[in-house]
Amino acid sequence: MKVQLPETIADCHELIKRLVEITDALVLRVEKLEQENKALKERLDNNSSNSSKPPSQDFKKKKTKKKANSNKGGGVKGHQGHFRELLPVDEVDAVVSCKLPKRCICGEKRIKSQDVLRHQVYELPPIKLNITEYQLEKGTCVCCGKKRLATLPNGITWGITGPRLTSFMAHMLSKYKLSRRGLQSFLSEQLSFPLSMGCIYKKQRLVSDALKEPVADLLNQVKISHSAHMDETGHRRDGVNQWLWGVMSKSAAFFSVETSRGKKVIDSLMGDFDGILVSDRYAGYNYFPSDKRQICWAHLKRDFTKLSEKQDKPITRIGSELLNCQADLFELWHQHKLGSFSRWELIRKTQCIRHKVGELLEQGTYTDPKLRIVRFCSNLLTHFDALWTFIFNENIEPTNNHAEQCLRPAVIWRKNYFGTRSDYGSDFVARTMSLITSCRLQAKNAFDVCSQILMDHFSGKKSLVFANHQ
Repeated sequence: MKVQLPETIADCHELIKRLVEITDALVLRVEKLEQENKALKERLDNNSSNSSKPPSQDFKKKKTKKKANSNKGGGVKGHQGHFRELLPVDEVDAVVSCKLPKRCICGEKRIKSQDVLRHQVYELPPIKLNITEYQLEKGTCVCCGKKRLATLPNGITWGITGPRLTSFMAHMLSKYKLSRRGLQSFLSEQLSFPLSMGCIYKKQRLVSDALKEPVADLLNQVKISHSAHMDETGHRRDGVNQWLWGVMSKSAAFFSVETSRGKKVIDSLMGDFDGILVSDRYAGYNYFPSDKRQICWAHLKRDFTKLSEKQDKPITRIGSELLNCQADLFELWHQHKLGSFSRWELIRKTQCIRHKVGELLEQGTYTDPKLRIVRFCSNLLTHFDALWTFIFNENIEPTNNHAEQCLRPAVIWRKNYFGTRSDYGSDFVARTMSLITSCRLQAKNAFDVCSQILMDHFSGKKSLVFANHQ
């Protein structure tokens, strides 16, 4: 493009003025593009170690240096073997006596019997359902002519499956993550019990209804506990994004599918909770006072790692030093857990770490206000006391790993089945997960507990399997 040169001094000044304006605009545009490019690069570097992304979504995994190990995989030669203990003879179902041959391979006809070598084999017997027929007598009153029919025994319903078989079906669908079609095929092929898809769906609703009150008892257990963990994960209901919430104590877990991730859900589930809540930094938990809340340090570690990987050197320094503080803090915490020193010693030894973290967060607030580190550090300073609740209180963990571990089976279920199709399906998932997780925490057999709940439900009684657990 040809540019017409100015002929007079005034025209030169006008051209220079226009060029300066264009240059200023271009400089501003370049600065904006550089910021966008920097932000996009940081998003590209997000992974499970510095953000909330799960490990399965990591695009590029960093190779960590491992210590050289000369040991090969597998068992070490010469190590002591570990074998299953033999059951007593009176507890086995059958004993087969294996006699010595009449002649030795050397030709000698006499072999002296000394002792027996016991070997036990476990086998699955042919599975056959027990079928009970109830014959209800019917007749007509000779006086009034009304037709009368005998009633079923207490605990027996008009359904074709008993409490144990119904509990088995619920476990296959929830704990063992079998689809309805897969359960239908299993019942038909392995148990010779063909069942329609509609009947399986009805059994799901039956189990969900039976678990409603016992699962509510689990929530009450969590509320009266000294501490609780809370977390949420995504859940799709008929293609609509919803949330699976979980609250857990050391011995009970309660799950619920909700349409919101807002504070109102937290308030409805744990509004009257008077203990200490362990959670992540989600703003919905902020209405809990800092002395009644513990912020998860596993999440903070990822946040600090993210800061240490920034391109700005001052931010990188702050993030690296916060990571060092976190490592020192956890080293002291694990030593305390092993009994190396008392609670008061832990408080004293961590005092300098707490002071150092506060200083670094203060420094983070003095960086460029446009950067996220300012909001991050300001938020942590606002809830600074909630970082250290586990130091001053017994039986409080510094991380929310307990909640995430309890939620993990539900996440795997979601990945397999892509959510639910109705509110009944969501209730079934939440209530069976509550039952299974709580039984695991209480060292109970979930199948037996579910069977007992269904027996009580069929009998019209309130199930107390979780009501009196402490």
